[in-house]
Amino acid sequence: MFIDSLKKRHFKNILYLSKLKNQQLNEKKLLYMALFVMSLSLNAQIGIKTATPQNTLHVNGSLQVVKDLNVGGDDRTKGNSGNKGEVLMSNGEGNAPVWKTIESENFLKVVYVGNKTNISPASGSYTGTHSTPVNTHESYSQTYVFNVSNKIDTAYLTYNSTTGLFTVVKPGFYNIVPYATYDLNLNPSGQTAGTANSYIQKVSPTLTTLAGISTGHGERTTGLNHNLSSINFFDTGETFRIRCRYTQDFRLSSGNIHISYLTP
Repeated sequence: MFIDSLKKRHFKNILYLSKLKNQQLNEKKLLYMALFVMSLSLNAQIGIKTATPQNTLHVNGSLQVVKDLNVGGDDRTKGNSGNKGEVLMSNGEGNAPVWKTIESENFLKVVYVGNKTNISPASGSYTGTHSTPVNTHESYSQTYVFNVSNKIDTAYLTYNSTTGLFTVVKPGFYNIVPYATYDLNLNPSGQTAGTANSYIQKVSPTLTTLAGISTGHGERTTGLNHNLSSINFFDTGETFRIRCRYTQDFRLSSGNIHISYLTP
């Protein structure tokens, strides 16, 4: 009986020591964890694939974001993930970046790109002014029509490929840059020299020349080209077009245009 009692007491002591050891181990783990958290709080820097992080989170590698990318906010507020079409812009050191539209930063936004790949008229030639000065003969002018629209944002303007007329949808400043070529190959000898006049014309509410160029050409000129550029403010519903005229009979051949929008 005495021996059994000693065995029981010894077994209890072993259990107690084991529990005590486990408790001490758990306390050490908690202490290590606390020290680790304190270290993170004090250093406030975590490095992934780098032993020397330079910021709160330093990733030495690629980053994959499957869903939202939220910026700003605080410990009680979720950051902003922006809207479709917005870009992330820096707000300077120490400040959260912000989502913005390109337009809000007064960037030029290309809203139309077109090409003329044919020759007009399809047969024969347009009638020239056959007198000077050329720029006084509006009735002899022809609209330069772009038969291919490579890009058009109808939130800003529309284009009629039959009349060559652009109609403004969104008011603001537009940068209009056309390139036009003239073809004089059908003209006989003695009927190629003259003056070419190309211009960007606002049609409504009143006819107004926004930009123009005139160049003189000698006999046996078979072709010529003009570059134009204009930045003007347009209201909704206003229209414009590209116009061309020449002293001699002429045709209009390949060219292009790009139009950009600048917020007012």
